[in-house]
Amino acid sequence: MKLYRAYFKLHGILIFSSEIRPMITAGEAMGSYISPSPYIHNYPVMYGLMGKPSETYFVFPSLHYLDYEERMRRTPTRRGLQYTSIRKLLEDFKNGRDSFYVFPLIPTKLVVSSFLLSAESWSYVIPTRSPTKNVFPRLTSYAAFMPGSEFKTYVVVQGKVKLPEWVRIGKKRWGIFRVDYDEVRVEGVRIERNRVTSIPINYNDAKFFGFELRSFSKVLETPNIEEG
Repeated sequence: MKLYRAYFKLHGILIFSSEIRPMITAGEAMGSYISPSPYIHNYPVMYGLMGKPSETYFVFPSLHYLDYEERMRRTPTRRGLQYTSIRKLLEDFKNGRDSFYVFPLIPTKLVVSSFLLSAESWSYVIPTRSPTKNVFPRLTSYAAFMPGSEFKTYVVVQGKVKLPEWVRIGKKRWGIFRVDYDEVRVEGVRIERNRVTSIPINYNDAKFFGFELRSFSKVLETPNIEEG
């Protein structure tokens, strides 16, 4: 088993899990303002490192179908959001097979820009608007991470696994990262209890690997609370 310190340098626009607030200008509603979280969830990073550009979680029309009552009638399944490849990866890691585990990305340098998006489309005769996700406003001001942003994390590798130098994560796979790895020399391992840490972790994964969390604060709220 090897431990790597990984450095992610952004080479494309990254829109990630975000907070949505009403956007008001001169007393009038102008849609919504969406700002991204600086901490990147480890599941999309794992998908990127596995070279899987899409799965049920990322397919635009099926995203979180069962979270919204008005959309449940449009899907043949009632299983909800699935992370099939992630589940297999975690099981392999837990059972000693070739696998890897990545912690959430921690920002070290952020370059942020804002831009305006419109969910309205036009035909030759009249304006039309096709359904997008869930109640999406016509005008949305996005804040996004830009090229030059940098993040770091740790990757634990078990067995024969080749880690890629380039990955894509985020909405519509805009987030292109170059990844550099430095192997960390582990001289010893101690088992401790009742320790306080400021390193972001996926609490659902922590429970999966047998850790008990006494208390914690969330740094990233995901749409599906059952998946960490």
